[in-house]
Amino acid sequence: MKPLLIGGDWVTTSLGLDNINPSDIHDIVDSFAQAGRAETEAAIRAAAAAFPDWSLSGPQQRHDILHRTGDEILARKEELGRLLAREEGKVLPEAIAEVNRAGQIFLFFAAEALRQRGDVLASIRPGVGIEVTREPVGVVGIIAPWNFPIAIPAWKIAPALCYGNTVVFKPAELVPGCAWALADILFRAGVPAGVFNLVMGKGSVVGQAMLEDARVDAISFTGSQATGARVAAASLPFLRKIQLEMGGKNPLVVLDDADLEIAVRAAVDGAFHSTGQRCTASSRLIVTEGVHDRFVSAVADRLATLRVGMRWTRRPTSARWSMRLSCSRISTSSQARGRRAARSAPGARSCAARPKDIS
Repeated sequence: MKPLLIGGDWVTTSLGLDNINPSDIHDIVDSFAQAGRAETEAAIRAAAAAFPDWSLSGPQQRHDILHRTGDEILARKEELGRLLAREEGKVLPEAIAEVNRAGQIFLFFAAEALRQRGDVLASIRPGVGIEVTREPVGVVGIIAPWNFPIAIPAWKIAPALCYGNTVVFKPAELVPGCAWALADILFRAGVPAGVFNLVMGKGSVVGQAMLEDARVDAISFTGSQATGARVAAASLPFLRKIQLEMGGKNPLVVLDDADLEIAVRAAVDGAFHSTGQRCTASSRLIVTEGVHDRFVSAVADRLATLRVGMRWTRRPTSARWSMRLSCSRISTSSQARGRRAARSAPGARSCAARPKDIS
């Protein structure tokens, strides 16, 4: 069972959760320790204790840790890409590309650590100068989603550490493997005890404990609108800094004068890249009557060329959903829309139907 990382120590708990490959539910990726409220509070306590020294650490130390982290991620991108594809759902080329991006993010912020700057401004008062400097916020709670299990944590963790903050990281329950691998890399890169902490577990337990703790000075959250609203409401009494990235229903509008080939390619790529599991996916298509029928026919033709298969092969262009409940939810939603006069294109199949070509 893979442990938590709290205060520089690897901590096991009495409860573990199996990480199951959604392409092959008989394949258990690994088992991961689950944090409770006590472990979460211990991680916050460790981050708060480590903050004074880390906030005063030199830019070279931060640079070196972030650079070593980025270098190892890039050196292991094939291995980590296979792990990502196995536990989350992206096809292998997309998974490797995401890992590559994560490594680049750490290298970028390694460089940023060496060029932190302030401002010197003139004052309206004679003989007085104005200097503007930036200071670390403190303990940053990071709550990341499952659809980009290494890139989004990198986007949040790297800048937080770069600018002298300490981190308590809660990954999504569906993708603990990438989170643990990243924590292991940071640990071996030399991050001081308590500066980075990994607590895996339920949002209702770990996330709630983070929201209720006054020692958490900022929270960066990516997830649903409902949960984001709860994060905002819970943070208000503490005057805590928050950064919220929440989902949406993104419309792609196709007008009568559109280039049909480009529009079809944009619609299909937008909807099915990353298996459709991204917040910017084309989840609604708004098409004017003059081009509607030709557009629908062309989209159906292009969809017929997609290859659905096991995610760790290089041949498929799409793979199965990470969340096993998604199919029933999508079917229910589609049926509800159908009662509002939606109609299927010729050749359309239920998401419950097995694909004809499993590579």
